[in-house]
Amino acid sequence: MNKFDLESKIRSIHVPERDLEFWEQMPGRILQHTRSGASAERRHLPSFFQCLVATARFSMACAVISFCLWQTGLPQTVSRNLLRDERALRQSLTQVPRHLEAMMRDEHGLHYLIQDSP
Repeated sequence: MNKFDLESKIRSIHVPERDLEFWEQMPGRILQHTRSGASAERRHLPSFFQCLVATARFSMACAVISFCLWQTGLPQTVSRNLLRDERALRQSLTQVPRHLEAMMRDEHGLHYLIQDSP
């Protein structure tokens, strides 16, 4: 659709005429609408009983999750794996000084990448 067609369609649309009373009452209607919307949007604080129920549900969920983890033995398995990995890491760190020299090859031949200081 080109610009001329668009402008002709816009001009052909009938816009209802508003009388003077409509324009005089419009600010009051807008204020009334915003005031009624503001009171409807106010949030009420939850009652003590609702807070108690929510806390009980959360506590029960935590207890069930803890019980399931305890029954599967997952925490013990994880801690055993972490200890085994820690031992392997400590062994490899103790061997680093022995394997500190690494060779590098470039256009000039083989060179040490890292050398121990004399």
